[in-house]
Amino acid sequence: MANHFDLHAATALATKPGPFMTMILPVTGVPVTDRTQFNSLLKEGKRQLETVAPNRAWSAYEDSFAPYEHGPLTNGSARGLLIMAGATESYHYWLHTAVMPTVTVTYQPNVLPILQSRDLTSDYDLLLLDGKGFELAQVRSGRPELVNLPVEAPTTLEQALGSELRDRGRWQRSAGDSTHYSGTGTLDASKSADQRNYFMAVDAYVSQHFSNVDQVPLILVAAASDQGNFRKLSQNAYLDANVRVVQHPNLAAANQTLAALTVGVNDQRHVQATQIRQDAYDKVRQQNQVVQDLGALATAAVQGQIAKLWIQDDASQPGHLTESGDVMTATALSRQNNLYNDLALLVSQRGGQVEVLPADAMPTRSPIAAQLRIRESVQL
Repeated sequence: MANHFDLHAATALATKPGPFMTMILPVTGVPVTDRTQFNSLLKEGKRQLETVAPNRAWSAYEDSFAPYEHGPLTNGSARGLLIMAGATESYHYWLHTAVMPTVTVTYQPNVLPILQSRDLTSDYDLLLLDGKGFELAQVRSGRPELVNLPVEAPTTLEQALGSELRDRGRWQRSAGDSTHYSGTGTLDASKSADQRNYFMAVDAYVSQHFSNVDQVPLILVAAASDQGNFRKLSQNAYLDANVRVVQHPNLAAANQTLAALTVGVNDQRHVQATQIRQDAYDKVRQQNQVVQDLGALATAAVQGQIAKLWIQDDASQPGHLTESGDVMTATALSRQNNLYNDLALLVSQRGGQVEVLPADAMPTRSPIAAQLRIRESVQL
């Protein structure tokens, strides 16, 4: 997942001499296919540079692409490679979302793929729990991976609470040097107490060693009864209250179910995020803090008055945003430049938040919209 460093590196590149060639290469993992695609995009990039910026020689960009002309075009499970090259410096980033092959020569580096990658993927943990044990998976940059838990982790009830002993109606479990009493009376009551103690042990362990460290949402995968019982006891501030997977997890084959679980959780998170975004948008629209007109958007962006910018992921508008807030379309380079990218870059540089979203996640039918910080201070 793209982070603050990735965006900062791209925006820092924008302060260097341009124009900028941005290549987005899908990574299939098939060397011949990826190499052919890379060579094709590189050839097209050279052609565009010669057409729209004839005063800038290819030799200024050659070193930025040289490591990939003969070197590896894969990196772990990355699904795409983004290369931004200016006349003096360059930046590359491995993408973990599906991409289309593109190459552009523009006034500014193309930050939209990085912003889209950041918005479409999200980090979280999955807690697969039943009454007798648990597994933990981490989802990073959209990729799920089962955690190899240490031997001291309370991965099973028996390991956490020890062997069962019975003495005059009192049920207890001995675990090493300490003894955890389950309760007194019937076996059913003692089992209920065991369950409570085990869930508390799991909650404490996951909170201390994972949630409080990584500070990402924790999604619970458990049967309905276990969902309710665990949530009543949990003290984990990162346990997601809304997104949950209600099913009995197959702990013996947890690794085989991770991909399907991730898809289901991502769908839930997408719906939730879309609804939250829509509610927030409707609220600021009622307060007359929303702008969709491109002229007003450009002025507000230059003045640093955009708090949030929403852009549809496949949207494009020819034009280059100048420092004064004017939109230029007089040159070949400006006509093939994506104005929305210039706006996204400027809003990011001025401390605003930018979301690049699929059409069904946009809070408006317009391909672009912005929330103003304080409308009265913007001279439109």
